[in-house]
Amino acid sequence: MTAAPTPPPEPSDQQPVSARVRHLAEALGPTTLATALLIYFGYVATRARYDYFGVPVDMTGRSNQGLMLDGMEVVFVPAAMIFLGVMALVAIHALVTWVLARDAGGDASAALLLAYGFVLVGVILIGEALIGMFVQSSDTSVKFGIVPLALAFGPAAVAYGVWIYGRRRGSPLLSQRMARNGVMCVLALGVAGLFWASTQLAWAYGRGRGEEDVTALGRRPEVVIDSKEPLEGLPTGVTPIQLGKPGESGREYRHRYRGFRLLLASGGRLFLVTPQWQLGRDQTIVLPYADDIRVQLIPQR
Repeated sequence: MTAAPTPPPEPSDQQPVSARVRHLAEALGPTTLATALLIYFGYVATRARYDYFGVPVDMTGRSNQGLMLDGMEVVFVPAAMIFLGVMALVAIHALVTWVLARDAGGDASAALLLAYGFVLVGVILIGEALIGMFVQSSDTSVKFGIVPLALAFGPAAVAYGVWIYGRRRGSPLLSQRMARNGVMCVLALGVAGLFWASTQLAWAYGRGRGEEDVTALGRRPEVVIDSKEPLEGLPTGVTPIQLGKPGESGREYRHRYRGFRLLLASGGRLFLVTPQWQLGRDQTIVLPYADDIRVQLIPQR
């Protein structure tokens, strides 16, 4: 009599958190995730940079490749912060492990103090995050501050303090299921907080690039515009020149404008400013590539 085949084991919900995170990373794909993050951070930085000049990023027509290249400039600082943070967390965990091992056979007052300290710091950070999200104005989403970092590290500090207390007493405070779900929530809040902080950093970086562009407009190439029809609403610093005499025939381009500086050429449009451009006073001129204008670029020393 042949023995019945052993049925495959049913999937268990006791799968370690590390295995779940690894499976999620494999499902997303590292290349796809990295590309999406670069495009996103490039979009945020580009939006902030040209928003300084009053230009919506959607009007620029930037391609995904261009946004990804812009994102590569932004991602270095968040990556460095994350790696430095990981090194600091490893050092803190090593110190806590040493304190727990030293106090294992005697008075565990130091371990208890550490547990209470982490919980207290975590509760303060969670309170700061809640105040920033629900009490402060909506500008907190684009201004770099402590709110997203408090959201990322507050729950983690509380969970770490609970873990230290459980190690000190010799048995965990929570059941395995509750501990696993709590760790997943802490990881989710940590990722959300770090992503939020990186978005704020990308916005601040783009805003800073816009401010730097204003200080260097005089060194950008001068754009000389020859047009068939006169341009209206010229900004301060642009000199109109009449080409030819009034009523003269045979001249296709009759109007010349000097003094523009090239801010951006993208999406079939020229975004032009002047060297004296000031926020709140001057505007950005947008000219589409067309047969009724002729463009000359004059480099500046």
